[in-house]
Amino acid sequence: MRVNASTAPVLAVAAILLLPLAVGDFWAYQLGLFYLYAIAALGIGVCWGRAGFLPLGQGLFFGVAAYLSGLALIAFDGSLWLVVLIPLAAIASGVLAFVIGVLVFRRRGESGPYFSMITLALSLLAYQVANNWDSVTGGFNGLKGIPGLPGLDSYTAAYYVAAVALVLSCLAVAWLYRAPLGVLWSALSHNERRIVLFGFDTNRLKAVAFGVSGLLAGIGGALYAPQQGLVTPQLCGFGLSADLVIWAAVGGRGRVLGPVLGALVIGALTSSLRDRFQFWEIALALLFIVVVLLFPQGLIGVFAPLERRFGARRRPATGRAVPPRAEAAGTMRLAVDEVDVRLGEVRVLDRLSFAIERPGIYCVIGPNGAGKTSTFNMLTGELPARAGRVTFDGRSLARLQTHRIVRLGIGRKFQIPSVFPALTLADNLAIALWSGRATAPDLLQPRLRRWTSPVLEALQARYPFLADAERTAAQLSHGERQILELSMALLGEPRLLLLDEPCAGLSPRETAQVIDVIRWASERRGATIVVIEHDMSLVRQLADHVFVLHNGSLLAHGSVAEIQANDAVKAIYVGAEK
Repeated sequence: MRVNASTAPVLAVAAILLLPLAVGDFWAYQLGLFYLYAIAALGIGVCWGRAGFLPLGQGLFFGVAAYLSGLALIAFDGSLWLVVLIPLAAIASGVLAFVIGVLVFRRRGESGPYFSMITLALSLLAYQVANNWDSVTGGFNGLKGIPGLPGLDSYTAAYYVAAVALVLSCLAVAWLYRAPLGVLWSALSHNERRIVLFGFDTNRLKAVAFGVSGLLAGIGGALYAPQQGLVTPQLCGFGLSADLVIWAAVGGRGRVLGPVLGALVIGALTSSLRDRFQFWEIALALLFIVVVLLFPQGLIGVFAPLERRFGARRRPATGRAVPPRAEAAGTMRLAVDEVDVRLGEVRVLDRLSFAIERPGIYCVIGPNGAGKTSTFNMLTGELPARAGRVTFDGRSLARLQTHRIVRLGIGRKFQIPSVFPALTLADNLAIALWSGRATAPDLLQPRLRRWTSPVLEALQARYPFLADAERTAAQLSHGERQILELSMALLGEPRLLLLDEPCAGLSPRETAQVIDVIRWASERRGATIVVIEHDMSLVRQLADHVFVLHNGSLLAHGSVAEIQANDAVKAIYVGAEK
């Protein structure tokens, strides 16, 4: 029989159902345990492989759910209440992880070594609590005498419970990865700043990923208690947490089935070698090193050629029109009044004041160090003002987080293209379309990846390479990346668009195309566009109005002709004044 995308799942399910008959009760029991560990390892894949941050305390959530489940089974043995209490034990771990994530990520969005160390410390703390709270946890000896699930006490029955839980968990994670939420997790792992500047709360996105990870660990832990009949403090400690990280790395943390494969392979080898080979731990350590060195994508990467050959081809999707942005359309007013910004002891903006009251194209010029990019950073909330006031449509931007400022209708493009290299062009553009439009429930609906808009269709007509949906941004030239980021900035349809040297590194033909698109966005879409530019020939072609900055202050403003005739500006540019 030919194996293809439709028959592979059927064969996998059949193998899971028939496996206990082939391996016997002991291995059915062992495999059931490995399945529970694999569910917890899936959570490592969500955080580390997808969202880009490493949790070192996954055992905490596995252990918490195991203790809660064990206590419920002892207190309500045989009761129908267990149908509710066992899932609640898993959910409690997910909620705990989400709350921890919210609290930790609020601290400057920290998701690097600081986060990993906190999760490790919490795991060690949980181990000490479980080890010493004798009246509840049983102390060092653990919680004993836990009954099995009602009517499912045999090894084979426990195997099937674990197998069903693993299959459902894999399907749920695969669905999340296909949904916009999974796309955003991938994007923030590569370029978090860009995600923030599309109006998404990345701290909340990471907290949700951590909550999902805790829920998966909780599912494994809640089923571990009835399967093993014993819960010990070691479940909460560093040992299991480290094992889960290793299994995810060996199997392949970036793919749905990678952590599952790692848990099953390492688990089976551990069971086989522990009683037969004195140095089995050394052998497993060497295996880990070999896999990391030779297979960067993990063992699952070995099957990538088969997936490309037999995997389902993505069918062209019918586009769905995007809803309008949440903020009101029409004109806008930006006012900057006496703003001071400092970086340490250096004053980068000095009592800067200017206003923009009608649509058009505004160019910002000035020598290097004049404060042009710092002005953009201040407008988007990345540089806090120490004094002065900034208002957008009469609303103060003071103390607003960057993603909230962007949601008001402000977009930005950087001088160096800031895109998502590992993502396809389709996903890069889709993220821009979701900006300001997608609600939290929308992010769970894969259909959002079929969104389109008249702006996107117009841009694809101008730049045909944007329609190559499966091409990744990493495969683009520098000029194409510039155009991609400009297109992404335009797709959000902001009322105020900040462009930092949008033509840098472009050929004359590409420069002419970008100028044409900027004019189109201003004239046809009614956007107010502010452009930082050093090339005065481009300024003459683009600008309706020019602002000249010097030493963090506004030196002059007016039409291009007025600026060219201004003696103070001439003095700055010819070097007569520093």
